[in-house]
Amino acid sequence: MAPSVRGCDIMAPSDSERIISMAETASSKTSPDSTDKGKKNIDMTTGSPVRLILQFMLPLFLGNLFQQFYSTADSMIVSRGLGVAAFAGVSATMMFNGLILGFNNGMTNGLAIAVAQKYGAKDYEGIRKQYAHNLLLSVICAVILSAIGLLFGGAALRLLHTPADIFDYALQYQQIIFLGILCSMFYNFLANTLRALGDSRSPFIYLLIASGLNIVMDLVFVFLTPLGVRGAALATVLAQGISALLCHRRILKKMPFLSLKGFRFEPDREMIRQSLGLGLPIGFQSSLISLGGVAIQFAINNMGTASIAAYAAAGKLEFFAIGPISAVSMAVATYTGQNFGAKKYRRILQGLNQTLVLSLCLSAALGAVMWFVGKYLVMLVIGSGASAEILEKSQLFMRVHGVLYPILSILLLYRLALQGMGHTMVPTIAGFMELGARILSAFVIIPRLEFIGASIESPLSWILASIPVLTMWFIVRKDLVQKAAEEAIRPEEL
Repeated sequence: MAPSVRGCDIMAPSDSERIISMAETASSKTSPDSTDKGKKNIDMTTGSPVRLILQFMLPLFLGNLFQQFYSTADSMIVSRGLGVAAFAGVSATMMFNGLILGFNNGMTNGLAIAVAQKYGAKDYEGIRKQYAHNLLLSVICAVILSAIGLLFGGAALRLLHTPADIFDYALQYQQIIFLGILCSMFYNFLANTLRALGDSRSPFIYLLIASGLNIVMDLVFVFLTPLGVRGAALATVLAQGISALLCHRRILKKMPFLSLKGFRFEPDREMIRQSLGLGLPIGFQSSLISLGGVAIQFAINNMGTASIAAYAAAGKLEFFAIGPISAVSMAVATYTGQNFGAKKYRRILQGLNQTLVLSLCLSAALGAVMWFVGKYLVMLVIGSGASAEILEKSQLFMRVHGVLYPILSILLLYRLALQGMGHTMVPTIAGFMELGARILSAFVIIPRLEFIGASIESPLSWILASIPVLTMWFIVRKDLVQKAAEEAIRPEEL
């Protein structure tokens, strides 16, 4: 049930690890593709843009799908094994957990931008150095966030007016998630590094394995032990840890140019500054979005358990619906990052034009699904505990959101494209816009319109966040057009 965002002993290279070339110059010439004959990384700087983006996004989409699948299975197991109150309690932690874990996930996403750009420029020694700095910054971030979550989690639940009948469930679940935040961090750090290097397939395969194990552990911990909601949280943390270990094994075996064995780490202040300049804005952006969610959760909690359950169930199903849109946008971030590093500006414009059409078609189709069958999907998630009130409210939520998915697809596409090119501050400004929209909804709109207000708050935030993103995109696009006009036409683009 934790948001889909994931010491150092895990990363310690073993004596049996494959050693990179003795000379530093030889190491810098090692290619990722040459180290893996079975599953080559995707070089997005050559070939058909839309084909590459589709090829890269498919594992991302399937990964999101299975991640949400085991999260939904977790919900069903908690609801049917421990009751609707336990389900609502776990759901009540989603927003505050997202505030903490969202920063961690955003931070690792931002750090991976520099890796993608260096990969596009074929600077493999620079990738290794960047990898070491990213690892250090990610661990420090995870430790700090874990302490914050454990120290202030209970106070946050009380501040959010979490109902007394579900408070203990929420606190128990939350504590385990924050204790295991290093597992979340390592998975996100390693998976984002692999994706930046063009490998979206391996994280998907490992997530698929962990998803199955997560469901098995859920069933065991919830039904066969007295752990209750703690068992569901423990299953999620262990699944993330398994995914992280598998990603780490992949890197050690197939990408020796990332090996830190024999690497003399010397902190580079300029690299740290640049890395923080990429990671912190995206981390804050994620937290701002989640902070807005905390304000919404505050308003939802004041409407009672039925509204909490309806909002949580509909929101969980929405993760499935926006999964393809999100996966396309994530692929675009890697695509723009690699091509920006390679200075192939014409390809950036070409790929984004093609992907815009793809995203709009996907969003229209997914919105239709939410409109016509969303109610029945909620019944599958909650089971016999789904009252008529829960079904009615969740259906309203899904229909309002579904018709406005095209706006969301445009926002995500250009936000991630800008991030891939290193323009991280504008998405953060967009995060402030989303935060403002959600605070307005929480304290003005929802108290007056109740669940109708809760259903329109996300679309309102999408519209407002699109203003700075699209404004910046038009500025950047003008610069890209000028650079593309000066760019020599390469033979592989003919």
